[in-house]
Amino acid sequence: MKIKMCNHIDVSGIRIEASQSVYALCTVDENQFVTYSCKKCFNEIKELDHQIISKEEFEKYLNQ
Repeated sequence: MKIKMCNHIDVSGIRIEASQSVYALCTVDENQFVTYSCKKCFNEIKELDHQIISKEEFEKYLNQ
C-alpha cells in the first residue's frame, strides 16, 4: 500500500484542522494507495476511483 501526502501540507509540525483534510483510499489500475490531502487537492482525488476514509482508518494504514 502506497501512502501519498499532499504537497500543500506543511510537514514542519503545523497541524491542519481535520475539517480541512481529506483521507482517501484510491484505486488506480488495480493498485491501491492511501492519500492524505487538503481540500485544494480534493478535485484531483475526485477524478480517481476513491473511497473517503476516516483519519483513524488512515492511521491504521500508516501502522501496517
